[in-house]
Amino acid sequence: MKPLRTFGTLLTGGACLAAWLSLAGGFVPALDVLASFLPLFGLATLLGLLLAWRWSRRTIIVAFLGLLPVAIGVAPEATREIPAAPAGAAEVRLLIHNVWRGNRDPADTAQAIIDTKPDVVMLQEVDGSFVPMLAGLGQHFPYATQCPQGCDLAIFSRWPIGDSGYFLKDAKGRKFGPPMLWARIAGPDGRAFTVATLHYPRPTSRDQAVRRRDVAQALARIERDPLIVAGDMNLTPWAAAMREQDRAFAPLIRMTRALPSWPRAVPVLPIDQLYAGPDWGLVSARQLPATGSDHRPLLVTLARR
Repeated sequence: MKPLRTFGTLLTGGACLAAWLSLAGGFVPALDVLASFLPLFGLATLLGLLLAWRWSRRTIIVAFLGLLPVAIGVAPEATREIPAAPAGAAEVRLLIHNVWRGNRDPADTAQAIIDTKPDVVMLQEVDGSFVPMLAGLGQHFPYATQCPQGCDLAIFSRWPIGDSGYFLKDAKGRKFGPPMLWARIAGPDGRAFTVATLHYPRPTSRDQAVRRRDVAQALARIERDPLIVAGDMNLTPWAAAMREQDRAFAPLIRMTRALPSWPRAVPVLPIDQLYAGPDWGLVSARQLPATGSDHRPLLVTLARR
């Protein structure tokens, strides 16, 4: 039993140290990657204490020290306000899914998307094994965007798309900002709204911070009240980078609250996100069953406020 207790002690100490270091991500970006696993550090702390099996005042202090940074990091996500949609308002069902270049069963993924019956579909990593499925989706969704060569994004809609592009456009039609696929959709209530989808690099990449900054600056130049932005952002809600983006995207509000989508088998990391402007309220947001992708799809239902 002694080796088990020793392992438990080391596990608790390591998890406690990692949890505290993750809180420094706002000052040392390299440490912010640890924040993605903050809730897991809390579980590891409890598991280590269980294995160590030394319950005393000292144990309680260690547990407190290990769980305090987890509470500090997770509490803001659990308590932040998300506006609710009014009852009876016309709903928009939006499906977000990184279909993965190495998708093992793209036909099953495409069928799952169709069976969910969303109004708007926003996909990432469509440039791999999923390519043949795009035509099939086009048979079920009469409107779709066109993406240039090298683009791995797609938007499908069951309502008409009035305009779309791979770069945002100003009032004179001039393109600006980083690449992100967008579509101007005629809603069921007669009012148009814009959806945009994107795919960030991994948080270990220095390019992600640059992309986040450029996207926020570009979105600030367009009308944001009816705007919806979603995609694989490779960020979890307890990361300092995510909190920074939440502030930079305002008045857009992130409608996905700690909704895990990766990895496929046992989703623990909420890295797929959806933001919506002040025009929208949340009806529901849920994770869908796994398909051939390494991500789980998310279905977010919004309605006009």
